[in-house]
Amino acid sequence: MNEPLITELIEVPANAEKTRDQIAAILSLELQNQYRLASESGVKDADDYDIKIFVDNSRPYDTASNERISMINIVLQDITVPKSNPRIGDQKTQAIYDIYCIANGNETADINDDKSAIARACKISRLIWRIITSEPYTYLGMRGIVTHRTFTKLEAGTPNEQAAQAIAIIRAPLEVHFAEGYFAGPAVEFEGYDFEVTPVTGQIIAAPSVADQVTGTYNNPQEEGS
Repeated sequence: MNEPLITELIEVPANAEKTRDQIAAILSLELQNQYRLASESGVKDADDYDIKIFVDNSRPYDTASNERISMINIVLQDITVPKSNPRIGDQKTQAIYDIYCIANGNETADINDDKSAIARACKISRLIWRIITSEPYTYLGMRGIVTHRTFTKLEAGTPNEQAAQAIAIIRAPLEVHFAEGYFAGPAVEFEGYDFEVTPVTGQIIAAPSVADQVTGTYNNPQEEGS
């Protein structure tokens, strides 16, 4: 009788999943800080920087009721493995992560709420584009795993349904190249960002590192009552 050859439990997430969660944590952390900076500087519409982050939530705006909607939903859309990959060892992999930037109009009764919705969705897409393409995140904090990342385009649209208020969605596909781990090979040490998932809504909230909290280089706007 044949015996199984793999004796270890396969439970470690794939690098494609780690990368998706890393993108969510980066955006949560940086957007929390942007909201703090906007609130402290007193800029107009500082609340536009108060953006919720979700992963694989098909309709995150359903949790918003009649609230102001400013959110991002990250979906692992596609994974491609080149045929030129070696038979053994880490596999070069390319993934497309769709980052949906979602916003509604400022006032539900405003005749120009559709224009307001697309303007706010564009603002969210501008923020995520500049954060992800900034030099500090060249490797998305995963150097040794991620080798390349780039946005390929922006597409604007609206949900295919009737709603009491205008909702605009901008899709920003992010192409990421990385090495997918080989089960029998040496594992690449991975240190991601800490984050929590709100059980009811699925919102991703990144937490500052212990070092940041000790040195005071990061302040949580929610703790300050912002």
